[in-house]
Amino acid sequence: MEHVPPPAEELALLDRELAQLDARRAHLLTRRAWLVSALQPQAPNAPRWSTPPVGHGWAPGQPWGSGPRTAKPSAPRSAQNVLLTLGGLLLTVAAVAFTLVSWGSMGIGGRSAVLALVTLAALAAPAVLLRRKLAATAEALAALALVLTLLDVYAIHAVAAPEADGLTFTAVASAVLAALWAAYGLALGKLHLPLPAAVFFVQWPLLLGAWAAGAPAIVVGWALLATAVVDGAIALWGKGLGVRVTAGIGLAVMGSAALLVGLGESLTADGPLGALLPGALLLTAAVA
Repeated sequence: MEHVPPPAEELALLDRELAQLDARRAHLLTRRAWLVSALQPQAPNAPRWSTPPVGHGWAPGQPWGSGPRTAKPSAPRSAQNVLLTLGGLLLTVAAVAFTLVSWGSMGIGGRSAVLALVTLAALAAPAVLLRRKLAATAEALAALALVLTLLDVYAIHAVAAPEADGLTFTAVASAVLAALWAAYGLALGKLHLPLPAAVFFVQWPLLLGAWAAGAPAIVVGWALLATAVVDGAIALWGKGLGVRVTAGIGLAVMGSAALLVGLGESLTADGPLGALLPGALLLTAAVA
């Protein structure tokens, strides 16, 4: 005959069994947490595993880790780039408005002086930022400095050379900017923007110079072809993907334009002698 304990005794027995189950569950959860933390990669200076406190009764001592430390999530790189881009755009708009729109009693000369100082600061800042390994911020400031140099060119034309021909001044300014940004990009080789910007400015001096001089179309075609040859050399021996891509685009555009000029001049030439130079241009552009 099966012994049935009194209700009070049976209740005490059930409480003891439930307490043992709770202790077993707590032990299993502790062991699981240690295993999860052990499977995660440790930092170089992370503390070594220690032995967990021994529980009451049946719970054995097991290796114990301090548990995975949850690092504070950092902002994603894409979000940082978006914020830097927006900040650069806002600064660019502010610089354009400052230069082009009158600000109080400060004339264009005063604005030009302030703009020159800001440009020098923007050109110097990326070097410091690169030493601190803030490459994205350095790129943003380099882009701002690029826009500021264009505004400086406008300010110089407005203040120092207001009577200068626009095309001639732009041709000279393009050559100066190409040299400036090429030197800047070579000095700060970790920046991606300056050298492609220099290649972009290389496209204009010969073309605008020939146009400003009132040269005939055939001379403009040769200027286009010479620029395409320079682009081809940069595309072959240039440093960096951005430089080669920019030079390749310039080569395609300038070379195609030279071909079109040579073809048009050949078709409209008066006789074989008049078609000699356009034909030479067309042949050279086709070979190049």
